[in-house]
Amino acid sequence: MRYERVMRTQLIAAVLVSVTLGLVLGLVASSARADGMYCGSRVVSRGDSLYQVRSLCGEPDDAQHRVETRTVRARARVPCARNENTSGKCDAVVERTTDVVIDEWTYDLGRQRLVHLLTFVDGKLWRTETGGYGNRLDR
Repeated sequence: MRYERVMRTQLIAAVLVSVTLGLVLGLVASSARADGMYCGSRVVSRGDSLYQVRSLCGEPDDAQHRVETRTVRARARVPCARNENTSGKCDAVVERTTDVVIDEWTYDLGRQRLVHLLTFVDGKLWRTETGGYGNRLDR
């Protein structure tokens, strides 16, 4: 009788550990895909083009387009006064201004699912985020 009770307790403990481990692994796997979005059975992820995302996911429910001017600083070798201790090149910080195209797409997947916000930089998917639950009738 005592042996059966010990075996039953061990079995219950093993089942609880298995279920807990499965849930934890499922959460880790879903968070690992946080940089992408499922479109049916396909995944779009960072680096995909506007065309690829539109082909897999369809037209977004909302699309915003803007151009930002950004200044980038980088260390570079530039000409400088030549003397006996230099080769005529010096290290300097150089600023370069460039225009960056930003597209922000919104996919509202329905009232039972979360809204997906996709940000593209120069035509490549840069970031995916999820918002609250959608408003449109389920797709």
